[in-house]
Amino acid sequence: MHGAAGPELISFRTARERVLAAAAPLPAETVPLLEARGRALRRAFAAGHDLPPFRNSSMDGYAVATQDLAGASAKAPVELEVVDVLPAGRLASHPLGHRQAMRIMTGAMVPDGANAVVPLEDCERIGGSSGERARFIRPARHDENIRPAGRDLRTGEVPLTEGRELSPYDLALLGALGESRIGVGPRPRCAILSTGDELLEIDQALRPGAIRDSNRPMLALLLEECGARVVASARVGDDPAAFARRARELLDQADVLLSIGGVSAGDFDPVKSGLDRLGDVALWRVAMKPGRPQAFGRPGGRLFFGLPGNPASVACVFETLVRPALRRLQGFAELDRPRVPVHAAEAIASRAGRTDFLRVTLERRGESWWAKQAGEQTSGHVAPQSRAHALLVVPEESPGLLAGELAEALLLRRPGA
Repeated sequence: MHGAAGPELISFRTARERVLAAAAPLPAETVPLLEARGRALRRAFAAGHDLPPFRNSSMDGYAVATQDLAGASAKAPVELEVVDVLPAGRLASHPLGHRQAMRIMTGAMVPDGANAVVPLEDCERIGGSSGERARFIRPARHDENIRPAGRDLRTGEVPLTEGRELSPYDLALLGALGESRIGVGPRPRCAILSTGDELLEIDQALRPGAIRDSNRPMLALLLEECGARVVASARVGDDPAAFARRARELLDQADVLLSIGGVSAGDFDPVKSGLDRLGDVALWRVAMKPGRPQAFGRPGGRLFFGLPGNPASVACVFETLVRPALRRLQGFAELDRPRVPVHAAEAIASRAGRTDFLRVTLERRGESWWAKQAGEQTSGHVAPQSRAHALLVVPEESPGLLAGELAEALLLRRPGA
């Protein structure tokens, strides 16, 4: 907790550990298959039956027994009686007999007695629907053009593990296995509370000394993007009592509350002054740049993030601390955005003991990605975040990066987009 001693000074690593320790996964829920895209699978899934569930043809052709075509050639063709036609979904009425063939379509179940399918283009059809025969000019290989049962997936195999982010292709797999309802992580209910007398709504005309509140819509969209639901979004001025009152109201509606601004050392910072009214929230000075002043806690068992007010700081703290916590609440195994190795295109100053996150653009040079700063790293600037492809990480133990030095970056969007 904060108090006379002031905010606690902690490393970024410690801040992340504490945040993730507090973000226990929420109870799973069951949703229809078509509502599960992008959600976290909450239990490992084992196949209840083989895929494909039966031997089937991979070609339009003739189902045959290889022994009946032994020695077939252009000079000595073999003719077989066609005794059935098998479109997909129709079963043969009897097993294939000696010196018989069945015309079969892609996906149809291969009849008993057949062990190969010869494509239509490799043989000649003789006669009509009654008295049809097929002429073959080559032997057939055992299991030629036959997909065995279980070749794709065997009963009991586990293709999808707990914590996986379900893609449309995963859901197609689950659908093929007859799973119409899926156990997934819930979408955390989130509320946003922006603070500051200087803030305007985005559709309001500017006035001297005022700025538009671009942080609130940015956060709302970032929350939706990572699977959360925004259940409320509000703004209060620089009044600690008003902040605490509105925060308590929002905590009653949400699993997570994010406040913006008011956690610094200014005389009119409402979050800093109003936290005592919430309880179980600490003020932090995190050794990271941007995003040093923060607040975090679990008032009433809900997660509370007190974010700085500058746009770059809001975005950075969200990407590195809030987003991983929200994904943990949902039960995802992967908490961060993709991490990619990059080379610094220029020397980057930092200092040991602090973790830096720089907004960078990425450029492909040969087999490597190179990171260039997306503009001035001033925390109040909005444009560099729009240009950036990634956040370049300068780790705590590093005094900076040399030009060409290898580092790691959190990928925000596809380079070139």
